[in-house]
Amino acid sequence: MNALLAMTIIFLVFAFGDLVATKTKAIVSSMLACAIVFMIWFWAGAPATIFTDSGLMSFATVTIGMFLVHIGSTIKLKDLITEWKTVVISLISTLLIAFGVYFIGQFIIDRYYALVGGPTIAGGMVAYLVIKGVGDIVGRDDVAVFALMVISLQALAGIPIASQLCKKEGTRILQDWKDGKYIPPAEPADKPGLFGNFKIFPSVPEKYNSANFILFKTALLALAGLYLGKITPVNQLIYCLIFGILFHELGFLDEACLTKSNGFTFVMAGAMCTVFAGLANTTPQVVLSMLPSLLVVIALGLAIGFVVSVAVGRIVHLGWRMSFAIAVTALIGFPGTFILSREVSDAVGKDEEEVHVVMDYIMPKMIIGGIVSVSVVSGIAAGIMLNWI
Repeated sequence: MNALLAMTIIFLVFAFGDLVATKTKAIVSSMLACAIVFMIWFWAGAPATIFTDSGLMSFATVTIGMFLVHIGSTIKLKDLITEWKTVVISLISTLLIAFGVYFIGQFIIDRYYALVGGPTIAGGMVAYLVIKGVGDIVGRDDVAVFALMVISLQALAGIPIASQLCKKEGTRILQDWKDGKYIPPAEPADKPGLFGNFKIFPSVPEKYNSANFILFKTALLALAGLYLGKITPVNQLIYCLIFGILFHELGFLDEACLTKSNGFTFVMAGAMCTVFAGLANTTPQVVLSMLPSLLVVIALGLAIGFVVSVAVGRIVHLGWRMSFAIAVTALIGFPGTFILSREVSDAVGKDEEEVHVVMDYIMPKMIIGGIVSVSVVSGIAAGIMLNWI
């Protein structure tokens, strides 16, 4: 297929996925919509080489590390410190969901399904990009497809549960505020990073901090991650994620570096192509056969998340509803956690002041919970579990 034609079709499908996600308020994820379209495309006999023909697959192999560096650059350590209870609940529940789904699930479903399903249900894209290599190592295309099914459908289970939990918690916190039992936190003064003015690397004047220079810094950190991944047991993508967090805080890397350099859309498109490429080898029978295993992974993930998050919530003195909602952010991710927080606040609050009281309490916890689980911990868990083959 002509490269430009292949790329045009791919971006048309991605645009359709965005439309569906917007119309359904992220209840149906863009990934699910795109996955369905591409499955129909392949099952109808259309070229299975569309992703390689477009050139995006080759592009992704080079830029996937930069994508992880970018994700790291969006995480602020001072926000994680402020919401330390959320971080603790999300960290522990995410790890135990990932490990628990595997250790328990392997006795119920295919062992490799449980292995890739654990970190994926506990996170999302980052975990998938790390763990999908299991299918290549064991020579089974269906394993990567199963992980894609998990990442595509998990939000359908997570969003309704988290929405109800947050509504109940929002109603409670609003009543406490009216009774004088809850005082919203004051807005902290924003600082350019955890280290404030004591960053190691001096700021580059904006007139010299061009898009190309930002891309250079991003690529340099990704390259360092690549080399470290070759000489250590840790996956290169985990190094890239950690470097993004660390060097943003130290002043070397710009926040949301790929967005600022106008490179995020294409890099993200390449990463998405690596996700959907595995669908070329599926059949309707294969996908239907995976549904029972998929339900087991989702059910186990939610059950483990409930038990662990409620137990940890009691230790750090956070209510069970909010604790479980934080654990469920692993199934939702951004922007789903943001949209859900806004909708819950609008539904509970009767005026603008009440809406802000609810939002200021719920939104930081939901967004930070999603960042910890989806962007950090699940990826690290996937890197560890990749060695369990």
